[in-house]
Amino acid sequence: MPRPDTLATAFAAFAAGWSVMALEMLDGRLMAPVFGQTLFQWGAIIGTALFFMSLGYWAGGRLGAGRHSRAALPALLGFAALCAALTPWIGRGIAAAAEAGLGPVAGAVGTSAVLIGPPAFCLAAVSPLCVARLAERGGAGPASGAISACQALGSIGGTFFAAFFAVPVMGLVAGYASAAALAALAALATGLAPWRAALVLLPLLPGLLSEQARAARFAHYDETPYNTIMVWEDAAARYLMLNSPLAVQSMQRRDGTLPGSYWELLGATPALADGRRALFLGVAGGSAIAAMQRAFPDLRGEGVELDPEVTAVARRDFGLSIPVRHDDARRAIEQAGPEYDLIVSDLYATAQIPPHAATVEFFAAAARRLAPGGVLALNVFNTGDAGGIVGPLAATLRAVFPAVLAARSDSGNTLLFATREGLTRETAQARLAVVPAPAQAAAGRLRVRLEDAAPLLAGFTPLTDNRSDLEWRSARMLAAWRERQR
Repeated sequence: MPRPDTLATAFAAFAAGWSVMALEMLDGRLMAPVFGQTLFQWGAIIGTALFFMSLGYWAGGRLGAGRHSRAALPALLGFAALCAALTPWIGRGIAAAAEAGLGPVAGAVGTSAVLIGPPAFCLAAVSPLCVARLAERGGAGPASGAISACQALGSIGGTFFAAFFAVPVMGLVAGYASAAALAALAALATGLAPWRAALVLLPLLPGLLSEQARAARFAHYDETPYNTIMVWEDAAARYLMLNSPLAVQSMQRRDGTLPGSYWELLGATPALADGRRALFLGVAGGSAIAAMQRAFPDLRGEGVELDPEVTAVARRDFGLSIPVRHDDARRAIEQAGPEYDLIVSDLYATAQIPPHAATVEFFAAAARRLAPGGVLALNVFNTGDAGGIVGPLAATLRAVFPAVLAARSDSGNTLLFATREGLTRETAQARLAVVPAPAQAAAGRLRVRLEDAAPLLAGFTPLTDNRSDLEWRSARMLAAWRERQR
């Protein structure tokens, strides 16, 4: 039967693997409101963690060969627990400061270095120290194999736990607390004094209090596997925000008037199509849907939304009434199904379009689902830099459709309209001039703003599944936008 010290050492390796992977997943969610759920953010987290882990393995091997190896093991586990406990308290501020000072890409690397670097170093050093402990009573080979297996099993558990349970069920702060507690428990089992193990967990308290204060500012606040959902209310309106309080996905005015912005311009879009069956890719709270239904009461709408909890909030707080399928928009549009007269793509995660929903292949799939005379409308958040985002997306649409029109809203968003029949600006304006009375205000605004998108797309290469720099462009755009907000 294994000795207690052997079991404690194996548990330490397991806890180290669990905690480092859980922290990587949790840091990704914590950083998302600032850097978005992008390739750059995850590249920064994974690459930085691996760099510090390589240093930790080296340092752990050196410590394991010295006379202080037994004392170093619980100390490193305890420090890693302290780092995990501190992150919910200070992590968001570090991310915001790094983005402001270094920009979206270097800022993500810098934030990762501060948040995941120290615990990754300590938890990686645990492995060779555990091998040294077990090798005292047996060969280094068996000890190394056993510790590697325990660490790998812990890594698997930490990854699945954080992704499928900690964030959506427990919440972000509780997820960090579990990673910190496991590392502290391993430190206790391998020799850390109980009072010190308790001390490293104390920073969890201000982190919990700050998160409660953050959530209390909103009428609704919830963590799901896909989003942090926030509903904000003031005297004028109710707002739905996903992941970042700076990006409003939907708005509903208390006096019942239209919300304005690009939603009101979208309200006139059914006039451009030959029918009234509409598919909304990205529903959120349904502001665009409400604007269209007010202007065209005969509109028959359906939606695709990734997060079921977003739909639940939209139905409860924003009056959403259309049927909604919960699926990825790319998967939904590529499957066989009915044709639509109007397809509206309004897909955003933290003010960024998912790259796989903005390529030639995606728009070709959407074109196959358009009925004759149908229109595809794409909302593009661009903060004034039309060429940076709108140009590549217009070029991508033009690679599929014979003509693309554009209209700029007062909020800075640009709407792109594409048809398989090649709708011209003159024909579109003529259709917008003859609309039902409820649609006249929105149609009038859209009519004067409508223009041929050809000048916008000139010189840009269409985005494809094989090659797309949309995340890089979005990161630069968001950095410029946040700079203007300060």
